[in-house]
Amino acid sequence: MSDQADISTTLQSLYALLDELRSIDTADVLGTPYHPTLEAAYAALGRIETELDALGQELEYHHQRLDSARDAALAEATMQNDVNPQ
Repeated sequence: MSDQADISTTLQSLYALLDELRSIDTADVLGTPYHPTLEAAYAALGRIETELDALGQELEYHHQRLDSARDAALAEATMQNDVNPQ
């Protein structure tokens, strides 16, 4: 689910499902079939969690990639400074 529109739609769906669950009065719990709503909400949450995990992995990758490039550039600059002191 890498399309931002899909993520937004799934998140909105989850909020709507949670609203539906909130509206169920515990006094009416025996007469209300709430399990399909729970299952749909958990499925939506799972899709969102999967996407968030993928985004977190991508963020970590870029963090490490950029830190490594910075460290290499600093090491190169330090070595150049040691070789050619001003």
